[in-house]
Amino acid sequence: MKNQPQYKIPLITKYFERILAIGPHPDDIELGCFGTLARFKKEGSQLEFLVLTYGGVRGSEGDRKKEAVQSAGILGVKPIFGGLKDTNVLEGKPTIDIVEQAIKNFKPSAVIVNSPNDTHQDHRNGARAAISACRFVPVVLFYQTPSSTRLFNPTVFVNINEYLDEKIKAVKIHKSQGQNVYMADQAVKGLASFLGLQIYQGGEHFEGFEVHQMVF
Repeated sequence: MKNQPQYKIPLITKYFERILAIGPHPDDIELGCFGTLARFKKEGSQLEFLVLTYGGVRGSEGDRKKEAVQSAGILGVKPIFGGLKDTNVLEGKPTIDIVEQAIKNFKPSAVIVNSPNDTHQDHRNGARAAISACRFVPVVLFYQTPSSTRLFNPTVFVNINEYLDEKIKAVKIHKSQGQNVYMADQAVKGLASFLGLQIYQGGEHFEGFEVHQMVF
């Protein structure tokens, strides 16, 4: 039947068996959900990274691509790149086509992408394109970036205590962006600690996510 899913909805226990993480720029996945991905990787999940642009506006495209490849390599992932122009990511085609192709190839049971509640146009448009492309994916979660708006409202929290060092290491690889205050070790750790305080888990470190859909 037309417009039906290409694959069966997995059992609850397999919701995160195959995770596609999407970032508009080379450092977004690392900042938003790397700790969670590291945790699921250890628990048996297969991972794929899709980076929509090379991030050429605030750095060399070549350097930023190398940084993305190196940081993803911490988790044994070789990222794929959409090749879109930085600061010019569109909500419709070709962004939807790029995400749909990644979904067709990888067949994820979950997609994690940045929240559309964001001040950066690439983030907003990339997330909206993903919403269209992911309509048959059982689980779609939104992560937080430094440019997320105050409307970002996480309702799912993942403890990353054991994976915080890996996240910090991955962020530090993006040396071309080191001048940004949110790349500092203390900033990464501080946000993870603050998210813990939001759910009365003082002293613990978390990443937080908005839920777009969870199909049971």
